[in-house]
Amino acid sequence: MNQIIKLKDILKNGGFFVLLLVLTFYFMFRNQNLHKIIRTAADVNPIYIVIAISCMGMFILCEAINIRRTLNIYKYHVPFYKCIKYAIAGFFFSAITPMATGGQPMQIYYMYKDNIQISHSALALMLELASYQFVTVSMAVLAFIIKFDFFNSIDYHIKYILITGVLLNTCILLAILMAFFSKKVLPKTVNMIFLILEKLHVQKIGQWRQKAAKQIMLYQKGAADLKRNKWAVFKIMFTTTVQIIAFHSIPYWVYKAFGFGDYSFVTVTALQAVLYITVSAIPLPGSVGASENGFLLIFRTLFPMQIINSAMLLSRGISFYLFLMISGVCLLTVHLINGGTHIRYHQFTNLK
Repeated sequence: MNQIIKLKDILKNGGFFVLLLVLTFYFMFRNQNLHKIIRTAADVNPIYIVIAISCMGMFILCEAINIRRTLNIYKYHVPFYKCIKYAIAGFFFSAITPMATGGQPMQIYYMYKDNIQISHSALALMLELASYQFVTVSMAVLAFIIKFDFFNSIDYHIKYILITGVLLNTCILLAILMAFFSKKVLPKTVNMIFLILEKLHVQKIGQWRQKAAKQIMLYQKGAADLKRNKWAVFKIMFTTTVQIIAFHSIPYWVYKAFGFGDYSFVTVTALQAVLYITVSAIPLPGSVGASENGFLLIFRTLFPMQIINSAMLLSRGISFYLFLMISGVCLLTVHLINGGTHIRYHQFTNLK
């Protein structure tokens, strides 16, 4: 059965995102001199701002490189510009949907339009997601251990949110690995779920069992493909590491742009790694509100109080809002060129 995503549904998600954004900034800056904050943010060293923007560009390029590599495993030789399109689509739709649920479905849609089979695109993106989850969780846990004294000294609530974020992302990673590599655990888990559903007298269990069995066979085939391409998997992991370091380093370049230098690259990047995994546990589109307030909480020891709001605007503006706007314009242009007011794609498993 085909599903249809209407343009108005995308706009509805976008409208909720904008409303959330307006409320966040209203409550955050209602007692602040916003003009002064913006003026302070503008009076920084532009060289470091260019470096920060370049790091965000590197984030998108690494995503595109990894998508191309994963598709190569399944014998698709896709032009790099199309992989950039897939990366931009993932960034944009992940940003405007809760817990980034819209990113991969839309990436699969764009790949389907380029004659890439849904089964292959789903496997490729799941591999890319597994690499991303592994690196982000590992980096956050390592950063928390390295800077334990710092995190132990701040508001105790953030520690519990951090633990929730690590557990959530670890569960996602384990589920992906289990789907790929477990020949026994995954089928048994799925059968247990269906037994529970049968006891609850849920309809159409037979159809669901067939679909689940087909999907399990697909993942096991994907695991076999990965075992034959270990070097490609290693390169994907390495590229993901570069991607995440570039992304997490953006607050450091903002820090340098204000003329500060007391804290090292490792320290600032480690703080951002923990902040990122922490806010990922909060189911808001783009972690709007959570990321801004988390920045003010975690980075308040690095930036003076009169500077930190401006630093947050710059850091979050570069790492999220600027590229959200750029990706939105790019996708709108693609949509207008292709024509049509509906986005159609075949039914597939939502990977996020």
